[in-house]
Amino acid sequence: MECLELRIPPLPQLVTIGHATWQAGMQHFRRNFQVFDILFVRSGCFYITEDGTEYELGPGGLLVLEPGRTHWGHRPVEAATAIDWVHLFHPHPHRTVEAEQISWSSLLRQGSDQDLMPTDQWMYLPKHGYFELDGLTPLLDEMGAAHRTLTIRNASALHVLTGQLLHRMQSLIDVNAGSRSYRLSERAVRYLQDHMLQPFSAARMEEKLHYQFDYLSRCLKQHTGMTPLQYLHRLQMEHARSLLHRTDLTVQEVADQAGHPNVNYFNRLFRKHFGISPGQYRKSTRGLL
Repeated sequence: MECLELRIPPLPQLVTIGHATWQAGMQHFRRNFQVFDILFVRSGCFYITEDGTEYELGPGGLLVLEPGRTHWGHRPVEAATAIDWVHLFHPHPHRTVEAEQISWSSLLRQGSDQDLMPTDQWMYLPKHGYFELDGLTPLLDEMGAAHRTLTIRNASALHVLTGQLLHRMQSLIDVNAGSRSYRLSERAVRYLQDHMLQPFSAARMEEKLHYQFDYLSRCLKQHTGMTPLQYLHRLQMEHARSLLHRTDLTVQEVADQAGHPNVNYFNRLFRKHFGISPGQYRKSTRGLL
């Protein structure tokens, strides 16, 4: 499945939402503008082309038209066709990826109270797909009602609903979720989380998950970009960073609780992940540098 990758925050911002029934013989005009134009077809069949690629959207059809690309109706509708549209503005450039490329379990850096800007994250929208009418149309109805009676009181609620819509759309990207490699990747992630403070053992991981370690490692790397040991070290260092920030434990005690009793190795590993030593990190969080 082709997907659009968007850097967040912020989430795409709602510009407008609407609903209309196109009568037989009506056809979309040619348009090119700088917003995402998301089409949801409730009934009938809608024909639209974007930069030469033709789409035929039946009931439950979903299409995200991209900013800066020209779209038009290449054929009039043949029967009454009910459509919802949502226009969204997003300040960051986007890119196209295949669903199989998305690393759903990749660890993102957690923000702390020392950060002044949010960390980069990503969300994904299906370029073209199908949704369950009973599941999505009530949300579109609620958004449409809020937009028609837009006031200061319900403006924030409308944007919250937009976030829910985006989350629902991302959940439609289920190619990876159904693949064997993704399921094994998720099992490997849970295993590493559950055994975060134990010495790493490829043999034990094989025994518990009932797959050869090389295959488990390939699956995890495909979906997270990291080998099992790299993923484990990332979990441990994030845990250590939290301990340094919120406790008065010594660096040796933090190292022990992060699964690395050898404090010298722990220091090297921490510096590799965060660019500074554990002691320097603690001082920076307490304004001592």
